[in-house]
Amino acid sequence: MKKQFSISILAAVLLIFACGGETDSDFRDTGDSERPEVIDSVIVLPDSPMEIALDFSNKLGMNDPGCFELISREFAEQLPLDSLSPQQIFGKWRAFDAAGRLTAIQESTEGMRTSYYCTIRRMEMPAINRIDFLLADDSWLIDAFGVELPRDTEDSLTIEQLANLVLRNPNVRREMHVIRMLYDDCQIDSVQSYASLNAAVASGTDFRDFLLDLQPESYSVLAQSNIRRAGKYQIMSERAEIGFVGLPADLMTLINIWREMGYISKSILSYRHEAMQGLYFGGIWNEPNVADSKERLTGFREFFLSVSDLVEARDSLSRTYPVLLTSGSNEPLAQVEIDLDPHQLEQKMENDVGIVVWRALAVELNGDSDPERVVYWAGNLFLFEGTPIGYRLVWRTYENYESDYHPDFVSQPSGRGNCREVTFKGVDGEYEYFLGYSDSGEPLFRRIRSMHEGSPLVEEQL
Repeated sequence: MKKQFSISILAAVLLIFACGGETDSDFRDTGDSERPEVIDSVIVLPDSPMEIALDFSNKLGMNDPGCFELISREFAEQLPLDSLSPQQIFGKWRAFDAAGRLTAIQESTEGMRTSYYCTIRRMEMPAINRIDFLLADDSWLIDAFGVELPRDTEDSLTIEQLANLVLRNPNVRREMHVIRMLYDDCQIDSVQSYASLNAAVASGTDFRDFLLDLQPESYSVLAQSNIRRAGKYQIMSERAEIGFVGLPADLMTLINIWREMGYISKSILSYRHEAMQGLYFGGIWNEPNVADSKERLTGFREFFLSVSDLVEARDSLSRTYPVLLTSGSNEPLAQVEIDLDPHQLEQKMENDVGIVVWRALAVELNGDSDPERVVYWAGNLFLFEGTPIGYRLVWRTYENYESDYHPDFVSQPSGRGNCREVTFKGVDGEYEYFLGYSDSGEPLFRRIRSMHEGSPLVEEQL
């Protein structure tokens, strides 16, 4: 009997320990203990701009008036929503372009904004190349559509208004000068580096045959040009991402256009560069599929240049002209930003030991009474043509001749009326260099081997 009683007690004790040693009192609410109340919370994130765009596209495809709920109040006020169906207002979309690009979110006076750059074909209406979004009441809504119009039907008044807005905003005006200079730099690089290839193709030579016959040094000229230009296009896109807060929507649209212009330009260049590499080193040519990107780029580039041309021609407010100099052939490119001052004959910056880092000298090279600026930096020369209200990059070197070029250049008469030229000797004394303009009005850079006993005089055009 006692043995059975002991076994029962042992079983009870083991059961208590198995349950964690809790007793009834552990579960009894005595009213004295304060327990934190557990509250379930759910954070609901708003649909992303892409989800809104896809939802809108699906509803529009069914001609569902529910798509009106996905547009902002300001946008809705501009549309005849009470009399027309969605497809009558927005057109019939062939397909939604999911391969476009969403820009970074920017803050404006109305709230947070972003844009989706794409190509959406529509029946009987121009294609859509941009969807603008506004974050309103914690929800993304469509705030506008950008329409791709033929160049000859583009609203010139819109370009005029944008140019005037840029001229009234010092920050945007300054940045647009820099972006235009980078764009011109890329065009000069392309013309100089691809001159032989373009001439051969224009005369009927097959591009692939010409490329395969190039020596490694000649091919390197093309490859390095691609890398340099890609680096400058990257700078154009990155500079558009920062420093712009509280701008009008029209100016933000313009900034997004030149950001997208830089992004697409680099993307096309990268595809072409990869195809060239595959052909030259592997003998395999894979034609890059960039037709759609080129079409989008054409629209963005022409619009940007139309506004930029007006700004460059009318900017009488800037006291100095900002330029961004780059060097090297590896990303990221080395760069320095300086302000060219037309009221100073010479500008320069020296390091701690008195060595000139960069120097800008005003010289009248082409005889039009608007002095040019010859700038030295990082072993390269830059020639900015003078205009009545600024400067324009027209020529530069890319070879980084640190052993020859140095900032101790001077000007002298060129033999052409009212024109001078810049001249200097290389550091090693082997060559004398001359930079000026030819009789045809184009920049001309040449060098002459310095006279040594018994050596002939040899002039080369670079």
